[in-house]
Amino acid sequence: MMRIVPGLLATAILTGGCETVATQTPAVLERADAETLDRVKSVLAGAVGRATIELGAGDLTQSSTVSVLPPPLSPREDRSMAAPVLFDIMLMGEDCYLVRRDSGESFRLPVACRAAQ
Repeated sequence: MMRIVPGLLATAILTGGCETVATQTPAVLERADAETLDRVKSVLAGAVGRATIELGAGDLTQSSTVSVLPPPLSPREDRSMAAPVLFDIMLMGEDCYLVRRDSGESFRLPVACRAAQ
């Protein structure tokens, strides 16, 4: 029995190294019109678990970083420790994804994007 365990462990380690990893390339949006940004916001709202979100400043046709601003303060609050949630736009194959920096979780983005320059 003791000989089987090391053999199984070695097999698990060796087969885990054969996984295929999709190449991720930093990307930017091809367009930043209202329809495209609405689609981006919809994906981001789901990713952060909020009904509506506000994007931080930046031109997503030039920058691959997207920031989701914290929710506005309530009338009873005068400050917040909340920080923006950062995502990176990435090409994986021919598909565009948003990758959350703090967790590495990825979300398919149904818009056209291109590799960042």
